[in-house]
Amino acid sequence: MDEHEHGHGATGHSHNLDPEVFKSSAATDEPIGFIMALHITFMVIAFGFLYPIGMVLGLSRNRWHVPVQILATILFVVGYFLAHAHGGRNYEPHIAHRWFASVVIWTVVVQLIAGGYLKLHWERGIHGRIRPFIVPFHKILGALVPVIGYVQIMLGVIASVGFCYGDSTGQCLAHFIMGSSFVGYGILLLLSLRVGGPWLLRRGKSQEWYDSWVIMLWGIVNTFTEHRWGHDWNHGDYQHTSMGIIWWIAGLVGIILSRKGKRSVVPSVLIILTAVAFQGHAQHVPNSGQIHSYFGYMLMAGGISRIVEICFVWKEGVFTISPFQYLPPLTLILSGLLFMGSTEEQLMYLNGADIDQRATLVWIRGIPVCAGAYSAVGETHTL
Repeated sequence: MDEHEHGHGATGHSHNLDPEVFKSSAATDEPIGFIMALHITFMVIAFGFLYPIGMVLGLSRNRWHVPVQILATILFVVGYFLAHAHGGRNYEPHIAHRWFASVVIWTVVVQLIAGGYLKLHWERGIHGRIRPFIVPFHKILGALVPVIGYVQIMLGVIASVGFCYGDSTGQCLAHFIMGSSFVGYGILLLLSLRVGGPWLLRRGKSQEWYDSWVIMLWGIVNTFTEHRWGHDWNHGDYQHTSMGIIWWIAGLVGIILSRKGKRSVVPSVLIILTAVAFQGHAQHVPNSGQIHSYFGYMLMAGGISRIVEICFVWKEGVFTISPFQYLPPLTLILSGLLFMGSTEEQLMYLNGADIDQRATLVWIRGIPVCAGAYSAVGETHTL
């Protein structure tokens, strides 16, 4: 470690380090430090737990909505200043986590201003004309805050270890974007299962119509982000890019077939085909094949269980939830987490730390299982 990587641990972080320090990584080699650990903890609690809980409480008009949002904001503000007071590890000045912080800050600020205005209950005069626009705007921002917070947390995790830098950016983006899409897909299926049935029926749209739009859009993203542009094409690039093309074409077909509220198995069949492709997907890093293979198994289980649900379990106008219907969201969330955890840099890091793929699979599997158990318990309390 050279002189540029030392000498600033006691006085806080620096934005003026020699660019050569970040030639191969977006972070220096010093320990993260206690202050940065507090920053991470506060932000994860605020955006990973409190803001989403506050959003749900707000939609249900619960009296704890405002206190929870205030507590989340306090943690956010403290965490923000901690990020500018830490010592130890330094980060490349232009990382995405740093500039995206402005988006997070202004979203939270505007959301708080809108919420405070509504809390004053001004409804006379000009306020009577403004309020009908502020109410839906506040709800939309409230729903966006957890999503934006999730993106910032992911960018923060990447920044903390210096991954996804230089030539690894495209491959890393594709894994995190596509993995997040599977996680989001599973969450949307779970929400649709719990509260979305009547809403879909009123709008005359099927779940597959929305699924097909997501599939098409993510397919377009995957088509242009898997190959490291400016470099020679390899077998992995061909496989990922061709899968992206198949996704957006199949998504377009699904949109057409799912019009006027019709159910369709096109998204499920596409998921199964994607799973089959990943069973023989060539990899550059040891143990990566096993992770991708397990990812394929989970995708296949999600697609098959979704077809069974559509063809044999689902009944139009019946909103009672069958236990079987929890399987598609669970397997899709698990597959997304596995895909996000299978970038080349992450697997090389795990190999260097002598952590095998089975240990990695065990802790990744625990996250969606806990989420599914929580959802099922919530369902029993509503019966």
